[in-house]
Amino acid sequence: MKDLKCGLKNCKYNKGYCCCAKQIAVDNMTECVTYEPDFTKRKSMFEAGTDFIPANYNVDTKISCSAKCLFNKDNVCIANGITVMGDSDREASCLTFVKA
Repeated sequence: MKDLKCGLKNCKYNKGYCCCAKQIAVDNMTECVTYEPDFTKRKSMFEAGTDFIPANYNVDTKISCSAKCLFNKDNVCIANGITVMGDSDREASCLTFVKA
């Protein structure tokens, strides 16, 4: 999947709001279990926008998913794109989830 947006600015795979991981896993509670905080990103006083870090849609991320979601086909996400967000530095949830 090339359209994988991530709003967790502290994730080590987040580059300009794009996920650059080669593969991620979403569990049955719609949580991205691949999320890994990068504490060095917290030292910045501001977040670099896409003017400084352009979005990279060249990464074709494989997404395994165990959620009971409309886009889950044999434990693989078949959505055209997903968005991952979170309320804290410990949570990362798939917002594209649609209950099957």
